[in-house]
Amino acid sequence: MKYINLMTAEKIEKMFWVLLIAWALLRALLMGAQLYGNTDPGYNARVLQFFTAEQVAAGKEYALSGFWVKFVYGFVYVGILLFLVKTGFFSKVFARISNFVGEGILRTDLLFVLAFLMVLQLISLPYSYYMGHVRETSMGFSNLDTMGWLIRYVKSAFIGIGLETVGILLLLTVIRKFDQGWVYIVPLVMGGFSLAITLLFPVLITPLFYEQKPLAAGEFRDRLLEIAAKAGMETEEIYVIDESKYSKHTNAYFTGVGKHRRIVLYDNLINSHTPEEAALIFAHEAGHWRHNHVAKGLSLGFLAMIFLGFLYRMVFPYLASVSWFGFRELSSSANIPMLMLLITLAQLFVAPIESQISQYMEVQADTAALELTGLKDVYISAQKRLSVDNRSDLTPSPLRVFWLYSHPPALERIELALEPNPQQ
Repeated sequence: MKYINLMTAEKIEKMFWVLLIAWALLRALLMGAQLYGNTDPGYNARVLQFFTAEQVAAGKEYALSGFWVKFVYGFVYVGILLFLVKTGFFSKVFARISNFVGEGILRTDLLFVLAFLMVLQLISLPYSYYMGHVRETSMGFSNLDTMGWLIRYVKSAFIGIGLETVGILLLLTVIRKFDQGWVYIVPLVMGGFSLAITLLFPVLITPLFYEQKPLAAGEFRDRLLEIAAKAGMETEEIYVIDESKYSKHTNAYFTGVGKHRRIVLYDNLINSHTPEEAALIFAHEAGHWRHNHVAKGLSLGFLAMIFLGFLYRMVFPYLASVSWFGFRELSSSANIPMLMLLITLAQLFVAPIESQISQYMEVQADTAALELTGLKDVYISAQKRLSVDNRSDLTPSPLRVFWLYSHPPALERIELALEPNPQQ
């Protein structure tokens, strides 16, 4: 406590610049690791046992496509955000909105949060266009023309900004209404909000982008339902979405909790894989169901919110002491820009925690897929086809895998099937 009491605005500001420099160095290191990939000859030799040199090269080409755009954009994004905060741009916008409409959650806070999120969207637009359309088109994945991409982008941005605005306003309202008790109430409210989104997403959001249909009756559907029953899934339907109208990527995903859980397959997956391979990929998603990963993810998010709440309350007085940070009272939306900048920087340092948890869950799901089907050879062929179809980086840097990957690399997933008794 004696040390904390000695913290001055100057020291807090110096700590921020140290954090910024450390973030820049770490990000440069991770980007460099992507450029060089895995340099272990033994690892690369093992990869060539399952993939051709041409497939490895194709995956590397896709991974490095737009590399320098990605490298520069991350620094530009943080630089612009920092510039706008440092020059008082957001503080001036907040003051003008407040003077014009008056203070209040549904007045100044609502308009300011919308304005701030729209600024972020505009900053990211050139990058999103290049990576989401130009790059995907040049690599042969996109099925959209420029106007089709733009329509989808605007639709996604509108929904994203709307949901983020509601979430931020809920957060500010709880902090404003419950004084010291907000630290305990915020996780409950935000956890409920996350749960609502998880439940409503397949019902309200997915239909805005895809035609979502139950899988057609037949032997393939019966096989998937049999796997679902082994996994303890309570479902009568398996859904298919028409990803083919957007891209050539193949995938499947699991969403929802409780009785509202569902597994969704891309139509590309069904079209490009054998029925047994598609069944293996479905079984992987059933593995997520078996281990209740969505609920566990929400629970971990709840605990993280408690920690962040206590941390924010503890450091707020020190952050507010630096004038250009733009902090006002604890529950002011004027704090959001600087908080977003700090979160952006901090996320890179805590990324390995989320990465390793996610990879652990993916291994559990892969192990479950093998147990549910017993088709090791088909599992291997499915992993190989997924990697080739999506042009996965087959020789990624171990540092990036540890720090940023949500899934284990293709080789590790394949070799899991070769273990005598894969561990859950």
